[in-house]
Amino acid sequence: MSKKIMIVDDDQNDLNSMKEILEGEGYEVICVENGADALDQLTGDGFSLIMIDIQMPTLTGYDLLRLMREKVNHDAKMIYVSIVPEKEVLMDDVDGFIQKPFSSGSLIEKVKKVIGS
Repeated sequence: MSKKIMIVDDDQNDLNSMKEILEGEGYEVICVENGADALDQLTGDGFSLIMIDIQMPTLTGYDLLRLMREKVNHDAKMIYVSIVPEKEVLMDDVDGFIQKPFSSGSLIEKVKKVIGS
C-alpha cells in the first residue's frame, strides 16, 4: 500500500509539480489549495505526511499546522514547503522544511527522510 501525502499550497503550479514528482515515486497524493479544505480532508484516512506552504491567504501555514496538530494526533508528520528562507521560519512543532524552488531530488530526499521510503 502506498503512503498518502497531502499537499496544501495556494500556488497551482507548485501543487502540480510536487504531485507529479511524488506520484512518480509511488506516493498517493492529495492536493488542496487552502487551509479550510485541508482541515476537511483530515476526516478521511490518515496521511503519512502533510506538506504545508507558509504564505497562504486566510490561514497561514503556521495557523494550519497548529489547527492540524489539535485535530489529528500530535505525532502526524508535517513539513513546511515555502519560499520563505528557512532561517526566518518558525520551526516549532514541525518535522522539516523544503525551500522553494526545489529540485525533484531534494523534494524526494526530504520526504523519504521524514516518513521513510
